[in-house]
Amino acid sequence: MGIISIVISLFIVVGYSQANFVSNSLANGINKKKVLEEGYDVVTWCTTSILEQEKCEKLVKAAMLDKGLFGKDYIELQCKRAFDTEECMSWVDQGKASLLGLDAGEVYVAGRYHSLIPIMQELYGRGEPYQYSVAVVKKGGLPAVQPGVGLHALRGARACFPGVGSLAGWVMPIHVLMQDGGLKIKDCNNHVKSAVEFFGESCAPNSLKDIYNPIGDNSDQLCKLCAGGRGVRCTLADPYAGYEGALRCLVANGTGDIAFVRDTTIQHALLSHKILGGVSEDQFELICRDGSRRPVTQWENCHWGKVPADAIVTSSAASIEQRRKFQNLIQKLVQLYGEPNPSNKKYNGTNGYQTHDQFSSSTAQPRYPFDAYNRNRYDPDRYEENDEGVSTQAPFQARFDSSGRPIELPFKLFTSNDTTDLLLQDATINFRILKEEEQTAKNILNNPYVGDQAEKAVLGIRVCPVARAVLCVTSDAELDKCVKMRVALKAAFLSPALVCWRGYSARHCARAVADGVADFLPLDAADMLHAAHHHRLVPFMQEVYTSGDNWYYAVAVAKEQDPDTDITYLKKKNTCHTGLGMAAGWVYPLAYLLSNGWIRPYGCDGAAAAAQYFTKACAPGALSSEYVAAGTEPHDNLCHLCHGASFSFSMFHSPSPYSDLIFSDVAVRLKPLPHHQRSAEIIAGEALIRAASLVSCDAPKASYYVAPDPDFLSHAYRHGLIGELLALSLLIIALLR
Repeated sequence: MGIISIVISLFIVVGYSQANFVSNSLANGINKKKVLEEGYDVVTWCTTSILEQEKCEKLVKAAMLDKGLFGKDYIELQCKRAFDTEECMSWVDQGKASLLGLDAGEVYVAGRYHSLIPIMQELYGRGEPYQYSVAVVKKGGLPAVQPGVGLHALRGARACFPGVGSLAGWVMPIHVLMQDGGLKIKDCNNHVKSAVEFFGESCAPNSLKDIYNPIGDNSDQLCKLCAGGRGVRCTLADPYAGYEGALRCLVANGTGDIAFVRDTTIQHALLSHKILGGVSEDQFELICRDGSRRPVTQWENCHWGKVPADAIVTSSAASIEQRRKFQNLIQKLVQLYGEPNPSNKKYNGTNGYQTHDQFSSSTAQPRYPFDAYNRNRYDPDRYEENDEGVSTQAPFQARFDSSGRPIELPFKLFTSNDTTDLLLQDATINFRILKEEEQTAKNILNNPYVGDQAEKAVLGIRVCPVARAVLCVTSDAELDKCVKMRVALKAAFLSPALVCWRGYSARHCARAVADGVADFLPLDAADMLHAAHHHRLVPFMQEVYTSGDNWYYAVAVAKEQDPDTDITYLKKKNTCHTGLGMAAGWVYPLAYLLSNGWIRPYGCDGAAAAAQYFTKACAPGALSSEYVAAGTEPHDNLCHLCHGASFSFSMFHSPSPYSDLIFSDVAVRLKPLPHHQRSAEIIAGEALIRAASLVSCDAPKASYYVAPDPDFLSHAYRHGLIGELLALSLLIIALLR
């Protein structure tokens, strides 16, 4: 695994307008509260397509006509169409919408990035709040995948995904392949890149979306098979997006090799023979985790994991009373319009498929974990306490006229004409009402119905093989900036975790990295030469400045009103330096003066030469034994000129009176160095090496360490790689600024 590339996205998100974060958050909170108060009796359902909007509007019309049947549970319904699910999440978060149905994987994203909470969860079949993640191929497709070979043979396959982030169709398959299929982590902050390395040309809608493409450098390989036109291709509006779309991608001639969907997709899009015309279940088969194959009807025995059911979410700003009203309204909708979809089928191990009457009595062992005594399996109060006052009405109740004949429903909640899963899953028969303590994404992903495998998958695809990276800093001001950077990284959910370690000088930090105490540190070019010579440290990234270059000039600055100061004669002048041993502020100026004969040399002791030549100076490090040999006279005059609100962070900015804390203030980004350039001599250049030899007795005289080999395993190099993970990702902060 290329560890360097793992962390390339680590810091980029941090620099994104943090100054506006607090004010925007407060504004959003006020806005949400205002909307909830003003629209207390209006529920806005967010839709993501024309077909969903049409179905939602039909629901609104039916509910208005049947207003009297709702009783006290009636709330006026409205529909509002967004471009995609992510925009819907933002609208609910901002109070512009009230409710939204989400895949369980999207529930995690909604909670993490938009503070949305689940209030109800769909129930399927005989009342189970879960489904199965399955892998479908054409009969005989991908012949290399066999028992004994396993899932490794899927490498290079053309895959059809419902969308990045979907639990059954993306998260679970990617996690399984990481465990059993040899899919290696390319970037622990971007699992799309890991998938790109494994699969061939595929269709994974949203793989170029900002949330999954933080620095905008994702390959379009996972969009090659998508079928949408300009503006919708590879988005959730793509014809091959969604679970039904993934099957369409597989069915299309010459498109995909494998589709990752859920068992209910097979029921409603394939076995119903209504959605995918011209194909039958006999033309497809399932691939199991061990590489074996089963008919598409045997998902319970051939799946990639049990995944939680979809959920309805709302804003966490909604009061408990408001959430209960939402729950009661939806339960009433199920009672009035929730006729089970006729395509709902359950597998009978002896006789194949049969239409299942979800509401008939059954002597079979109930699959609803909290219904051990076969009580009403649709009662959302599973402990029969009903201590929260939510509706516990039975599901759909058919309507009959005076003569006992059934009345045709004005609307069917769980039917999506000519497609599937509009607003809600067509396989839904009822909802599990979530109590207040259950209204979290964690509870959806980890509960007694599905265990912890879904949560492990969601977190597993984001795991970083490097748990932490230690940055060595050399001052309290740098430590303060590092701590703020750590907070910014953590707030952006980026890995590995940054740890700040305080050294007292650049050379002390270099020793700490060599000893394994720290992992990386930014160095001046001259200090880099010293670290490479004495500690075998390796440069792996460089700062890039506003000019676009990765180098700068060493200049001498004097006051304009001082006519007597001249570079050729600075004797008895007062000078200011960046620090002993630093290239632009010490090595080059002293080497220039010495080589031109304007300063008397004291062997290779540049500090002694400067102390005798200048009257006063500020040259940090002049009294340190790291820069001045023991036994030499102290150079106190080189230190005579030295002096010893709200959260914000900018990677390339240092608060006054400091400058260049950790990184240069004029830098705009960091550039990874290819392995053949990871040499201190190459970075420093011959001129700096010659200059350093004039002013420092321990300066390297030639190339001491070149590390073009990415697999070099010295102790320092291994820790340098860990630091590299962090440093590469620093690029992210600057880009988003």
